[in-house]
Amino acid sequence: MSVTEKEQVRTRFSDLDTQRHTTSRTYEDSCLGDRYRILEEAGYSWKRMIEESVRLQTVGADIRFLAQQMENTELSIRTNYRSGQDGLLTFSQEVLDPNGKVAAEIRTLARTEKDGKPFQLIVAQDPSEELISSFESIPPFSGSCERTLAVRDLFYCERNPFGDYNPSHYWRLLEEGRWNFTAECGLSLEDLVAMDTTLFYMGGKIRYRKPLAAGRRAKIQTWIHSFDKIWSRMRQEVSDSETGEILAESMDDLLVVSVSKSRPKKPGEDLLKVFARVTEFPEGASK
Repeated sequence: MSVTEKEQVRTRFSDLDTQRHTTSRTYEDSCLGDRYRILEEAGYSWKRMIEESVRLQTVGADIRFLAQQMENTELSIRTNYRSGQDGLLTFSQEVLDPNGKVAAEIRTLARTEKDGKPFQLIVAQDPSEELISSFESIPPFSGSCERTLAVRDLFYCERNPFGDYNPSHYWRLLEEGRWNFTAECGLSLEDLVAMDTTLFYMGGKIRYRKPLAAGRRAKIQTWIHSFDKIWSRMRQEVSDSETGEILAESMDDLLVVSVSKSRPKKPGEDLLKVFARVTEFPEGASK
């Protein structure tokens, strides 16, 4: 295992979202840069990777957000990584604020490939099975509820130097799914205030299955998997609108919070009623 820490990014006004703090994608893009830095230190800059048809394919991510950040803030990245056979790598990364407080944690499972086949870029130190098993699988959809649907274009101009989409682009699609979910359920800001309730995205699990295809459209299907005390577990699937293949899936952790008291609470009956048709496992149902 190797541990590195260095300043990575200064947040900008353009990194702020409608909640008036730095977007989750800013953290992921900063961590991605540090992952490529580690590959460069192992002898493979991104330019050499392009020349030799080597790629870093992201397989999964576990995410936690712990402290909101604003613009013009110096953030640093602390990265631990482990290497396994068949080019497998795990990166455990912390995004730190100027005082050293952890703002976000991102664990990533990835694989280095050459011409589409596993490529051992960094010498293996751990069994691959151990790296893979540290990332839990996401349960398949049971089909027991309705799901909301958003369809979004995949623009050519948003690809990276490899001609692919960075993992943060999947994050963008999943965020679109969450916004669309609220809208399709008929919940306005005024409705949430009346319920004295809001939902905060605090992280979760993303599993990447296939690359996004530029020029195509992605479908995002969203539903509530279950409620667990003060948590809403939201499930999402991103699929190709033409082939129907699932490209990525997620289990999102949404914290239910009282607007008036600014602290977590159990969801009220009014919220449960609004979400009833799109809840896979209501309270008391077996999973």
